[in-house]
Amino acid sequence: MEEIYLTVKQLAEIKGCTERYIRNCITKRKIEAIQKTGLSTGQGGMEYRIPLSKLDEKIQMKYKRYLKKLRKETEKQVQEQETEEQESKTTADLTEKEKENAIFWRKLLESWQSYREKEEDKEKADNTFIQVMNVQNEGLHLSRRTLYRKWNSFVMEGEASLTDGRGKHGNHNRKMTKEIFDVFEYYYLNENKPSIKQCMRETALYFEGQNIEMPCYTTFKRSAEKIPKAIKLYFREREKVFIDKCAPYIKRMYEDLESNDIWVADNHTFDIMVEKEGKPVRVYLTAFMDVRSRKMMGWCVTDAPSSDATIYALKKGCEKFGVPRSIYTDNGREFLFHDLGGNGFRKKRKNGEELKLPSILDDLGIEFRTALPRNARGKGIERAFCTVKEQFSKLFESYTGGTILERPDRLKKVVKSRKRLPNIEELIQYVDIYIEGWYNKQPHEGAGMRGKCPDEIFAENLITQRILPKEKEELMFMRYAKSNTGMLKVGKNGVTLTFYGKQLQYWNEELWLGYFGQNVYVRYNPEDLSSVRIYDNQKRFLCIAVLKEELSYTASKQEVKKQQQQNRNAIKRVANYQAKKEMEQKDTLTLLLEKAIKNTENEKNNTVRAKIAEPILYSENNIKNNDDLAEVVALPKAVGSEKVDWSKGIERLKKWKEENENIVF
Repeated sequence: MEEIYLTVKQLAEIKGCTERYIRNCITKRKIEAIQKTGLSTGQGGMEYRIPLSKLDEKIQMKYKRYLKKLRKETEKQVQEQETEEQESKTTADLTEKEKENAIFWRKLLESWQSYREKEEDKEKADNTFIQVMNVQNEGLHLSRRTLYRKWNSFVMEGEASLTDGRGKHGNHNRKMTKEIFDVFEYYYLNENKPSIKQCMRETALYFEGQNIEMPCYTTFKRSAEKIPKAIKLYFREREKVFIDKCAPYIKRMYEDLESNDIWVADNHTFDIMVEKEGKPVRVYLTAFMDVRSRKMMGWCVTDAPSSDATIYALKKGCEKFGVPRSIYTDNGREFLFHDLGGNGFRKKRKNGEELKLPSILDDLGIEFRTALPRNARGKGIERAFCTVKEQFSKLFESYTGGTILERPDRLKKVVKSRKRLPNIEELIQYVDIYIEGWYNKQPHEGAGMRGKCPDEIFAENLITQRILPKEKEELMFMRYAKSNTGMLKVGKNGVTLTFYGKQLQYWNEELWLGYFGQNVYVRYNPEDLSSVRIYDNQKRFLCIAVLKEELSYTASKQEVKKQQQQNRNAIKRVANYQAKKEMEQKDTLTLLLEKAIKNTENEKNNTVRAKIAEPILYSENNIKNNDDLAEVVALPKAVGSEKVDWSKGIERLKKWKEENENIVF
């Protein structure tokens, strides 16, 4: 239901108090209001807008009477204004030509009245008189309407009113100039929808001191009526109203689609008050509709739209009619949550990188698309919701109406008594019966329907059907735990999920032992939070983790002992990790010494040899005493010689080496 906002002045008039009192109530937060800036009125360009739905029901009823009174006063002011603007005319102000024209019409009218009095059939007399006058006066083109209009002017204003004074008066400075109209149009084309009189006053203030006379109210009214309707809707109404009523749109073909090709989804607010836990509430319908057949496929009735309701409605439709190839939704949060539609158009991080989140639709092989914002025509399901309102919602005594003006007077008594309010569980049953047994079986005149009902068209165009395996129905619709990347880190107590501010910890010893500190995917069933399913970063199933029981400070010894035993078992598994390895245990020092001995043996077998061996000789002339002589070891002499001179041989060897530097030994 579209919200209606009141100004401070309007609320003060309805309550019969001062505007200052209303502003004080807003300041003290006794009345809810929204601040609007950039307005042509208000203090400092700021004014309060008060939601009508947040006010007391008595004030809302007074508002309806206020609208009726305001409408009557406006119509009366228009009539008075038009009467005031009529200028009194006298024959003295007319030119000779205008006087002749006035005398002609006076004589004609007197002749008409004289002839009319003699005839019994007045209508026939009028037609005969008009026919004769048109024959006698070429170019007169007299009609019955002109005849009566001239007669009324003659009776009310005299002979001077019979002449055509258009464009002949002397007040040409009061005509609607382009300059005046541009200013008036600027003020008039405002989303606050100011009246013509208000815009006239603002236009007069704009030209104050410039010696420019303003045209009359009727002139401004005619000028406002000449503004194209599309422009008035765009600037004086919301953009959505303009798009829905007069913006061009794309006309789509339906015959080239098959059943289950595209499902479109949206939320609808039931115009019904129901009872839940002893309190009156409004409820919502989240529904998926097949585009080809207009058949309602899956739906969910809740007291508030949510992501869980969306998944439930999709699951219900897929289980019964098969999996669609694509779904088409608006940009609501209940459709763009992380594990269904991802982040919608916000799939990129701040650094521009693509953010790929895990999605139920990816697992089901469903393409996801979103409609343009404020584009009601893009989703045919909104027209279906209008049918639901007319055929279903209006049958309840607790019908609220789509707007405050549609609200029945009996609603207050019905809500107060509570006896005639349907229970929310009853309404859910009624909705199921209505959609399955009535809506889907009613003839449809939409494009491609040929007067057949949605059930018939769906059956005719169901060529292929993607079926969910029975054993995997629950698994395929399990939700992914929310995070920036869709993954959670395994911590000391397993993985932690947060629901409505409460942290739930899920434990599996194998998960903690093998994946501590790593990121994993977690899937859960919102209807059963006792356990979750764990997957690795490749979405391969690892294990099932169960909810870890929390202990209060007043827990018994047995409860504490049980938890401590679980923790000790986990630590013990880590401590016994090496003991499970079947291998010969060796001390680290023993391994090091064995390796050192092996390295020594390898060096013995690989003696390093020089390319040239140069012996060191001891000369007997260097011996100074007998002790030195005892230390000298005599070198063996060559056969046939008592002494070998090595110095010449070494010199020749060095010389030869210098001449043959490139030879490698």
